Amino acid sequence: MKKSTKMIVLLLALSLLWSCSTEKKEQNTNILDTNKENSMKKEKNTEILSGTVTIDVNHPLAGKTLIFDIEMVKIDKGEVVTNGSKVEVNYTGSLEDGTKFDSSWDRNETLPFTAWAWQMIKGFDKAVMGMKVGDKKTVKIAPKDAYGEYDKNNVQKFPKEQLKGFVAAGYKLEVGVELPTQMGLVKIIAVDE
Repeated sequence: MKKSTKMIVLLLALSLLWSCSTEKKEQNTNILDTNKENSMKKEKNTEILSGTVTIDVNHPLAGKTLIFDIEMVKIDKGEVVTNGSKVEVNYTGSLEDGTKFDSSWDRNETLPFTAWAWQMIKGFDKAVMGMKVGDKKTVKIAPKDAYGEYDKNNVQKFPKEQLKGFVAAGYKLEVGVELPTQMGLVKIIAVDE
């Protein structure tokens, strides 16, 4: 390779390294600016919350009889659902007064689960046993086989400070407000300053 060609290749390589280095510095500066902005926002949202909040921690469907319309869509092995079968169903869940609370059809997706693996409420597991693909049934599930009886003593007190994430998300810590949790909505029943 000629000396001039080597020099051009070297200059191109240095130019490339320099542009990458500059780009990286700009990215780091942008990241630092973003972190600084987020930090400033957090400081503005940081508020000392005092007092306690009492929350009803019963499942929202506790004490209610549930009606399920179930259609068996898929069974992994065998022709009928048995203990441990991996299945997929479509369903609609409603209350005795006809109020719908959930539906796989509305989401346009089936519900996959393993029968009797404690992934479903007991009454639902009982209902699918013996079903075949294409079978449809409507079942009525009493509270004891669903989300249990409602227990007025099933409440928990929390320091407001522990609930600041809800406040930051725009929820007010006041009686009647429902807060979304992994277990469903829970309702605030008392607030003490």
